[in-house]
Amino acid sequence: MFSTLKWKMVFWYTTFFSIILGFGLISAYKLVKNIHLNRSVESLRQNVLQFLRMPGVMRNFALPPGVAIIDENGNLIAGSINTEHENFDHFLSRVFSVKNPAYIKLGEDEYLVFKAKFVVLNKERDYYLLSPAGGMGDFLRILARSFFMLWVIFSVFSFVLGNYFVNKSLTPMRRITDELKDINAADLAKRVHDPETNDEVSKLAKTINEMLDRLQVGFEAQNDFINDVSHELKTPLATIQGYAELMQKFSYNKEIVIESARTIQDTSIKLAKLVETLLSLSKPVTRVEFQNIELNTFLHNLAEQFRLQFKEFSIYVEGQGCGYADPRVLEIIVKALVENAVKFSKDRKEIILKCGDSWVSVKDFGIGMSEFEKNKIFHKFYKGDKSRSSEGYGLGLSLVEKLAKTMNCKIEVESELNKGSEFIVKMPPCN
Repeated sequence: MFSTLKWKMVFWYTTFFSIILGFGLISAYKLVKNIHLNRSVESLRQNVLQFLRMPGVMRNFALPPGVAIIDENGNLIAGSINTEHENFDHFLSRVFSVKNPAYIKLGEDEYLVFKAKFVVLNKERDYYLLSPAGGMGDFLRILARSFFMLWVIFSVFSFVLGNYFVNKSLTPMRRITDELKDINAADLAKRVHDPETNDEVSKLAKTINEMLDRLQVGFEAQNDFINDVSHELKTPLATIQGYAELMQKFSYNKEIVIESARTIQDTSIKLAKLVETLLSLSKPVTRVEFQNIELNTFLHNLAEQFRLQFKEFSIYVEGQGCGYADPRVLEIIVKALVENAVKFSKDRKEIILKCGDSWVSVKDFGIGMSEFEKNKIFHKFYKGDKSRSSEGYGLGLSLVEKLAKTMNCKIEVESELNKGSEFIVKMPPCN
């Protein structure tokens, strides 16, 4: 139990408070004691000096009542003290052991005792000066005990108060802990409570909720991926299975066997491309090397490749500009957009590659699309009604959008039915 954060905080809070309080009380006690001792010692010293300077006849009136002077041999030089007391020898031994001013009791009487040097008859000698303490020693002892009791009481109070405030401070964290226990992969829609106090607990809650947002997006994407794959794989697998059964049933018919084998081969190739594309979509792009790109030259080089690949199309390049991106990734995006333009250009076989500062675009004059289709084209496996007869699985633009996001790029679409489409890739400006 005492290894928990709560008890560690209470322990250190109480310890710190007790040390500070103890240091303050000890300092206060020593200050009171030293002030009294210094004043008493100085007053006694002055009285003794005055005594030593007076003629012998006057000395009896120089010392205050109760003050005594004892030499280092134990002889009472002046003043009065009960030398006949049964504990006087023990008292005297304690007097001789004094190095600093101290309070010593002789029976019920308490004396302030200190050692001092005086010059008498041109010779320096040690003397022990005794003065009635008036109960000051007892008072200091009572004060010390009172301070100790005060320290104990306030330490206990500090522990109780610290436990209360620490417990109150950690209540939001306990709530967050309890709420996290109820969150699992099956239900990532829940979020922990944010007290919105702009302190460490609130920041922790915000960080956890942001992490849960990312996890939810990841799990939803994974579920979508699994559902999409299972859905899209059904058709080619059913085709392969159907033609395989056909080959077994009509194994004696060479033409049916050859046609079935060709269909299985074509379907297998398409299936392999589908799997490859799906894997590309599922893998994160971990390494992107940004650099400034002169876009006109970049597009001209690609246009030469497109003219060789799509000989029936006219490829044009327009504009000047500079963009900040990974040339390799940007090339994949532009190629995918050009292939998409070729696929949906039926009558006017013309493609324009445009560029400006921090953007490139691919414009075609094909079948175009409606507003509804524009909002769906980047979804995996989506294929517009006019393209369902074309080859492909509707994954190209999903991959394009994913690659664009890795470079902090945005893709905008301008399209009109039967008038063509233009895909605009906006990238960060050149450094």
